[in-house]
Formats: sequence, structure tokens, C-alpha cells
Amino acid sequence: MADFELIEHTADIGVRVYGKDLPELFKNSAIALFSLITDFKPQPKKEQRIKLHTQTWEDLLVTWLNELVSNFFTREFLPHSYKIIIHENKEKELDAIVKGEDFSPYKKKINLEVKAATYHNLKIERDERGVKAEIIFDV
Repeated sequence: MADFELIEHTADIGVRVYGKDLPELFKNSAIALFSLITDFKPQPKKEQRIKLHTQTWEDLLVTWLNELVSNFFTREFLPHSYKIIIHENKEKELDAIVKGEDFSPYKKKINLEVKAATYHNLKIERDERGVKAEIIFDV
């Protein structure tokens, strides 16, 4: 099974993402996001730490992806790799170390300007093979 695949959507772009567990799903969602944005393969020259907490897994996934989009366009940081730890307490928590390098989306070629991950038809499902999610990105 592939880590992700494109899905049809009328105005925006969607991906179906798979993982054996939630950390892998979140990692593969980030990989899918940046595969849409650019073909450039960054090196792990810098490190960022991201800590998030929300009420639901769907909120956490959207918040995670939108944090990465924001970091890409405001901090000009393109991720290379992800180490993700997920905690389930009263709130859903993500603690990630993201390695990557500086990348100016305004100076280098990007394929697609993704504005945000959306809640449109968003669902995270579990089955015997793992976890999957369908995510629509606003472009």
C-alpha cells in the first residue's frame, strides 16, 4: 500500500493518506502536502520543534498541516524528516521534531500554492491495517 494517493476534488486538491498508526499518518500527511508544493528535496540542516494540542484527532491533523504550511511561507522552512510523538490524554497532543532547510517559496519554483488543510469531508478511520485520512487542501 502506498503512503498516500491523490483523490478527485472539484475546486481544490485532496489526498488519501495511510499509516500503521497515528504518528505515521501525520508524517505521511506532511509528506503528501509537500509533494504537492515542490519537487525540491531538502537536506536536514535545521531543526524545528512543534507542540500542538487539540480536542480531536481531526483538529490535530488540520492544525499540524496548517502549522507546516505557515512555517513554509512565513519562516521559509521546507521539511525533510519528521519525528512525531502523539499523546492521548484529555486532549490530543502532538510533539514533533521537524528537520529541513531554508527554502524561499518566493525565489524558488513551487508547483502548487497550498493555502491550508481544510475540514471538508475530513475523517480519520482505523481498520485492521492501520489508520487512513482523506484531506482536502485549499489551493
